[in-house]
Amino acid sequence: MQPKIAFFDMDHTLMDNDCDVSWKDFLVDRGLAHPSEREEMTAFFQQYLEGRLDVDGFLDFQLRQFQGKAHEEIHPLIREHFAERVVARIYPEALAAVASLRSASVPTYLLTATNGIIAGPVAEHFGFDGMLATRLETADGRYTGKIIPPYCFHSHKIMYARQTCDRHGVDLRDAAYYGDSTSDIPLLESVGYPTVVNPGQELESRASRDGWAIARWLLAG
Repeated sequence: MQPKIAFFDMDHTLMDNDCDVSWKDFLVDRGLAHPSEREEMTAFFQQYLEGRLDVDGFLDFQLRQFQGKAHEEIHPLIREHFAERVVARIYPEALAAVASLRSASVPTYLLTATNGIIAGPVAEHFGFDGMLATRLETADGRYTGKIIPPYCFHSHKIMYARQTCDRHGVDLRDAAYYGDSTSDIPLLESVGYPTVVNPGQELESRASRDGWAIARWLLAG
């Protein structure tokens, strides 16, 4: 038996990287964000790891450099960020897993809380059939620094996945989901083919208890 559709989380699932973090580092290194933003990002990432992320505060912080910019201004930076900070951190096993599903005609989707502008090059690199990501609001052709709700995070991922399953005429129980974090548990519980990737102790214990597949992916070399 194999799934009829498959969804993949991005950060620390497809790669040994958090693109929100590396994006801020990239901007600071380019002189496009204040150095103090590294400390802010560290604090937000710790909140995330502890399951207490201030979502509104994080989004205001994370989208600071998007505000007032046109896509044409942001797009070259997004490509440079991917080339310099992301592509080398992708797990070869992740590429192989997606390719195997696609060769079996299983639709594959990137499903990430990261905004779709930053995540776009990752989706293209993997050849996903589609991308489900946090959407950015625009007005008069420029980013406002706000998102179009809901934030594609935690239990909201279930809504994004279910809507996509509906479009394909399949049930969510016939879907696979690959995730690495305890924040992925609601969706892992909802699909019929859950896989945890390089899980921490809490998620690994849950996976072992419930019989979820466990994948251990490494960087090349």
